[in-house]
Amino acid sequence: MKGPSDAKRNVPLVDLGTLKETLAYIRDDLQDLAGFERAAELVDSALKELKAADRSGLPRSIIEANLRPRHRH
Repeated sequence: MKGPSDAKRNVPLVDLGTLKETLAYIRDDLQDLAGFERAAELVDSALKELKAADRSGLPRSIIEANLRPRHRH
């Protein structure tokens, strides 16, 4: 029988670098498609939000996140 688990530890951390690269590719592809200009703008907005979050000190990769000490509440 499994014991209690911390939900935060079972969730994989997002690699922000890979996410930003992927969204940049999607944005660039959408800009080239007629009728998808607004979608490209929205993806660009998401990229700006990620850059702001990156400056706030969030881990940049799964490896970096795992190297940080965990704080227990």
